[in-house]
Amino acid sequence: MTKPTLNTFFSPALLLLLAVAQPLRAVTLEPSFVAFAAPFAEEDGAYTAGTHAMNEQRWADAVSAFDKVINAKSKKTDAALYWKAYSLNKLGRNPLALATCYQLRSQYTGSSWNRDCDALSIDLHSADNGPGAPPLPPLPPVAPLAPSFNAGDGSPARGSDEDLKMLALNSLLNQDPARAIPLLRGILSGNQSQNMKRHALFVLAQSKSPEAQSILHDAVVGKLDPALQRQAIQSMAVFQGKRANDTLAEVYRTTTDQKIKKSIISAFFITQDAPRMVDLARNEKDMELKRSIVSQLALMNDKAANDYMLELLK
Repeated sequence: MTKPTLNTFFSPALLLLLAVAQPLRAVTLEPSFVAFAAPFAEEDGAYTAGTHAMNEQRWADAVSAFDKVINAKSKKTDAALYWKAYSLNKLGRNPLALATCYQLRSQYTGSSWNRDCDALSIDLHSADNGPGAPPLPPLPPVAPLAPSFNAGDGSPARGSDEDLKMLALNSLLNQDPARAIPLLRGILSGNQSQNMKRHALFVLAQSKSPEAQSILHDAVVGKLDPALQRQAIQSMAVFQGKRANDTLAEVYRTTTDQKIKKSIISAFFITQDAPRMVDLARNEKDMELKRSIVSQLALMNDKAANDYMLELLK
């Protein structure tokens, strides 16, 4: 079969953005993909469009289609999150793929698709991260899930003393938040290991209590352990959605750390806030950061993003 060209699948605007961002990688379709996608082949709508795009290796189109499913909060949202992560990985957008797996696990804890993201994480951590957003820290094990998010990532083994503490933190936050939250703050500001701190931050981000949200805010603006700031930014985006974006925009405006700025760009992508990303792109003088914003806008199915693509072409 004749190999399709990029012009077959991508608009001129997207081709321009791919040229200034990151080239698509040569990929082959795994047999397991066909097996997973086949049961949905007869269904209509965005989910089917996404699976068709993947079968044709039109990964950017697949991301856009699965975003429609996710935004509609349909019964296939968890599956759409996994296939979005899969497609982002194929595009070489590994940190964004990892963030999508993060979102899947946090919002659909019991979904069987989490196991597929666990397997996908091997590729995410071993591949080159490219010029996109900075990589997320490994997702810590969260009860009652059995395996850690990424075996071999340095997180404690099951049954260790630290792991038992992690499980206890999850349980205490559910049973007695008033006692758990001060303990979590103590871990984040103390001398615990980075794995323990990452887990404490992940647990804390799930709480809707004002005190927990205040601690998360402190982590996002860099008042706690600086090594946790990027994870805090991603966690705020995952658990708060667009409500987080005013805070994130302020951090972007005041920081001079390029890695923090890239993490915030990734967070805006997670929350699908295309208008805000367009504003950032228009005002950003650093060409590397601007390319990062534009390359992620190119993957979004949003009028503001599309209008900006046309603006760049003029």
